[in-house]
Amino acid sequence: MRTSSFLAAVLAACALAGCGSNGLATTALEATGLRKPPELPEALRPPRTVALRLHASPRLNLDGRGQPIALAVRLYKLRRKDAFERAPYAAFLDPQAERASLGSDLIEVREIMLVPGQRYEVSEKLGREAGHLALVALFQRPAEGRWRASVAAADAEREGVNIGLHACALTVGGSSTAAKLSSVRCQ
Repeated sequence: MRTSSFLAAVLAACALAGCGSNGLATTALEATGLRKPPELPEALRPPRTVALRLHASPRLNLDGRGQPIALAVRLYKLRRKDAFERAPYAAFLDPQAERASLGSDLIEVREIMLVPGQRYEVSEKLGREAGHLALVALFQRPAEGRWRASVAAADAEREGVNIGLHACALTVGGSSTAAKLSSVRCQ
């Protein structure tokens, strides 16, 4: 009983004195049996929320006659991005080849159809097992190396993901979109 009274007095003195020492308060609380809960392991934390913004150009996915048409965009939740970065464009045209190429890195895939000029903005939930959010744009005539993108999950959560979809290429975030597209040549 004396110990409890003493600890209560110490805690009251700290509170009244504006005790700034986190260590003293923690020690006093631990002496009474109260402890700060341990940090949750990464896998048990709630899913990340990612602001995903896809902006389709009015000249989206130009066909052979130069006419804009709808575009299929695939959104991937991946453990790692290495297999995704190595896979050829053709692997993403066939679901079986896609799964074979991505293997155990693939957590989830879904398809979004965009029409020219459309803006698609959503809060995407990304489980903690996902290390990357990735995207493939299935252009009619894709520009070399400009049809896919991946973003680390932590960066995506912190900054959001902004993707511009154009005639035959995509751009990721930033304000220098025109400079990024100036070197693109559609096939």
